[in-house]
Amino acid sequence: MTVLMGPGGTLEMATTALERGCESVFVGPKGWSRRPASDELADPEIKDLIDWSAGRGKDIRIAINVMPEPDEISLFLSKVERYAGWGAGGVMICDPGCIALVRRHFPQLDIHVSVTAGIFNIRDIHFYRDLGANIVVIPYRWGVEELEEIRDQAGMQLEAFLFQATKRGRICPGRCYSSSYFHIAHKRDDEGKDQHIGSASRGGSCHRICRAAWNLTVGEAPSPDTPDLKATPELLLWEMPAYVSLGVNRFKIPGRERSPELVGDICAFYRRVLDHVLAGHSDVSPFAAEWAWVRERWASERGRRDESRITVAAQ
Repeated sequence: MTVLMGPGGTLEMATTALERGCESVFVGPKGWSRRPASDELADPEIKDLIDWSAGRGKDIRIAINVMPEPDEISLFLSKVERYAGWGAGGVMICDPGCIALVRRHFPQLDIHVSVTAGIFNIRDIHFYRDLGANIVVIPYRWGVEELEEIRDQAGMQLEAFLFQATKRGRICPGRCYSSSYFHIAHKRDDEGKDQHIGSASRGGSCHRICRAAWNLTVGEAPSPDTPDLKATPELLLWEMPAYVSLGVNRFKIPGRERSPELVGDICAFYRRVLDHVLAGHSDVSPFAAEWAWVRERWASERGRRDESRITVAAQ
């Protein structure tokens, strides 16, 4: 089965994504999923969403992809147990030790290797497969060529973002700690989780400093090169027939920080495109005009969000 999965930054967004064509959504528990609290769900909301989805034949995945401190491991496992008991279909994890622990304690649960694990090559995929993961989220800086190289060797289900970088940046998702140099603070929540504000890997939120305008200096002289620390991803279209033919099992729409209205329109758009491709049609040009429309809205919302984060980091 080929699955279309949308984002659930709020309950409204999650239900909108499911109602407008997704079979699945992914949500993040507050303090555990590398996003601001405004784009994460409290546990009672997650339970309500799982219950709501179960009656409609839909599926919920939990992004619990921060890196817990040693004294937070038991809390991490108790939360996974809670979500599995409620009926979540799987969890997205980036910490290698936590992947092995979850597989040991929950042998039937799907484990996605989060894109924040920073996969580079087929050996990384095999490393996480041997730890117990059974779904790998392909890095969005990869494309069709990389998928062709690894598809027959992965030994795992492949999950692809429906966006990709048009050029290579200097920062790998999941491997950047620069945000914490600008602003960091510690905040213990009611469950005892230490949320490092300024460090997405530790439960806080990234300030998006890679999206700021940077000047490069070589010695004392300014360089004419303006570095792109992180390439700006764009919603994809033309690659979808190849992705389907290469055996991608799951298509993931990002955007927990976008508006529910935009997310709903994007989910409905990709539902139509994916159904078109699955029906055997390789020509997706009839969708080009609508693709340009949603892509422009996507970039506009991203720009406003990143500017607000950069401003906070600079204060």
